[in-house]
Amino acid sequence: MKVKARKAQAMIEYVITFSILVLVVGSLVYLLRATKSAVVRTERHVSSEYP
Repeated sequence: MKVKARKAQAMIEYVITFSILVLVVGSLVYLLRATKSAVVRTERHVSSEYP
């Protein structure tokens, strides 16, 4: 029984680690898109030569 318990615990740890990794990568993608959007808006505003 101990071997099965250890395998189950290892599988749970892998699933949790993978889930956290997906959340971190998703957050970084979201932040990069938001930053890119802000940069594009700033460039448009600066290049419009509106006083």
